[in-house]
Amino acid sequence: MKIYILMVALTLGSVATLLAQGIEFNHGTWAEIKAQAKKENKLIFLDFYTVWCAPCRKMAREVFPLPEAGDFYNKHFINVKVDAEKGEGITLAKEYRPSGYPTLVFTDTDGKQLYRTTGAESAQELIKHAEVALNPQKDYDLLKEKYAKNELGKDDLYRFMVIAKAKDQNNEVNDIFDRYFDLVHQENSKEIFVLMEDFLSSSSSSSFKYLLAYRNNFYRTAGKKQVDDYIKKILKQEFSSKFLHYNSKESEQNYLAAKAVLESKANLTEKEKLQLDVSYYQQARDENNFIKAADLLVKKYAYRDDEEISMILGGSYMVKNRNHLLMLKKWAEIAVAIRGNSLNYLGLAMICDQLMDKENALKNIEFCMEASKRDDDGKAGMIEQFKQRIEQHYKN
Repeated sequence: MKIYILMVALTLGSVATLLAQGIEFNHGTWAEIKAQAKKENKLIFLDFYTVWCAPCRKMAREVFPLPEAGDFYNKHFINVKVDAEKGEGITLAKEYRPSGYPTLVFTDTDGKQLYRTTGAESAQELIKHAEVALNPQKDYDLLKEKYAKNELGKDDLYRFMVIAKAKDQNNEVNDIFDRYFDLVHQENSKEIFVLMEDFLSSSSSSSFKYLLAYRNNFYRTAGKKQVDDYIKKILKQEFSSKFLHYNSKESEQNYLAAKAVLESKANLTEKEKLQLDVSYYQQARDENNFIKAADLLVKKYAYRDDEEISMILGGSYMVKNRNHLLMLKKWAEIAVAIRGNSLNYLGLAMICDQLMDKENALKNIEFCMEASKRDDDGKAGMIEQFKQRIEQHYKN
C-alpha cells in the first residue's frame, strides 16, 4: 500500500511538473519564428545570451523555468534564446545590438523592436517588462508625463528612450538620450558608446558634441574605426537629408560647399564622394554630371557590384541622351552578368524600352519574370505591371 501511494505521489508530481512548466523556447530559424508569430498573432521575445555570461545562466536556471514566467510568456510571445556568438545569433546580434548580457528584446511579428532591457531579472520584473512590450503606449504616456517634470531616474529614462525609439520619435529620443547621458557619461566606456550608436542620431546633441570632444577616450574603449565610422554615419545622414532627398532644391554651389565641410569632418573616401555626387546630380536632374560621376563610380568601384549598379540605374528615368542611355545599358548588362535576378533584368528591360528597343525590352522583361518565379521573390505582380506598360508603349 505504501509503495502504491508513493507511486501515485510520484506520478502526480510528474504531472504537476509538466503542467507547471516555465518559458517554452522556440528553436526554429528566425524566418520560421516570425512566421509562427504571425500565425499565432503573438509578439516575439528574444533572450540574447552568451555561454560565458553568469547572469544569463542564472536566469536560465532560476527564472525562465518558473511557472509564473511560463504562464505569461507562453501565452503572449513566441520565445527565442539567441546565442549572440553562434550561428544565426551572430546576425541577429548585429541587427539588435545587445549592449550587455542578457539583453531581452521584444519585437512585433516582422521583427521590429518594440521594447528591450538589459540584465538579470526576477520573474516579477520579467513579467513587468513583458507588460510594457504588450502595451507600450500606456507606459510611454506615463513616462512622458514624468519626463516633462524631470522625475525620471536612469532606469526609467532608458525605458522611455527605448519606447520612444520604437515609436520612431527620433527627435525625442535624442533629447532623452542627452538627459540619460548626463547620468552615465563619466565612464566613456564601450557600453556607453554602444548606446550612442543605438539611440543618438543628431550631431547637434550635447552627447554627440561630447563624443567629438573626447573621441580619443572612446577610441581606447570602443576602437578608433568603430567610433570614426559612427561619427561619419551621423554626419552623412544629416548631409543626405538636406541635399539628397527627392524634393531638395539646394543649389550645386551649396551642395559642393557643404560636401567640403563634410569631408573635413568625416574623412570621406573617393568612393563615398562619388556616391554622394551621383545621388545629388540624380535628384537635381543634372544628366551630364550624373553620368560623369556614375561613370567614374562604375569604372573604379562598382564594376563588380550589381547592387551598386542597380542604385545608379535608378536615375535612368531622367536620362534623355541616347549615348548616355547606351552607357546605362552596358552597366545593366554587367549587373545581369553578375547576378541574374529580377531586379537586374528589370533595370535592363526598362533601359531597352527607353532606347525604343522593343525586342530586347520584352525579352528581358520575360527573363525578369522567370527570375522572379525562380527566386520566389514576391515581385511578380510589380513586374507584370511593367510588362503591360512596355507592351502598351509600343501599341501607341
